[in-house]
Amino acid sequence: MLNGTIAFGGEESAGASFLRKDGTIWTTDKDGFCMSLLAAEILAKTGKTPDKIYADTLIPEYGEPHYKRVDGPISNEQKRVLKALTPDAIKTPALAGLPITAVMTTAPGNNAPMGGIKVVIEDGSWFAIRPSGTEPKMKLYIESFGGEERWQQIHDEALPLIFGENITI
Repeated sequence: MLNGTIAFGGEESAGASFLRKDGTIWTTDKDGFCMSLLAAEILAKTGKTPDKIYADTLIPEYGEPHYKRVDGPISNEQKRVLKALTPDAIKTPALAGLPITAVMTTAPGNNAPMGGIKVVIEDGSWFAIRPSGTEPKMKLYIESFGGEERWQQIHDEALPLIFGENITI
């Protein structure tokens, strides 16, 4: 947005940022009304709804996204393993048949520890796993750009990749 290559950006709970006509940024505060006006403007200008444009342009290029979080029990040993992980702990070069492109244990924006790990593969699909901060569970987050089938592949391979044993949640 700062260099003018995009005009707006949004997030899943209706927050959004837009470029003003003078090039400065205006950020809404969870203002679903503004996003509704934007959707109406897109429809008026293109004759297509935003979801139709998304389905016709982004999905063919990047794949069908599928996201779901699953929770499961965690032992004290598994919690210790997750908190001690470093990117070097991942020895395999691939996940779900695609090359691993990034392994992170700290947030890219501020280098804060994640308390777990995030693994990204070539098509942009990823998983992250960390212990819950409030209950004795592990949280496994997976986003796939290969639809539900790739999501399932990542799910089936993630925990054994981290813990070295055939466990699943």
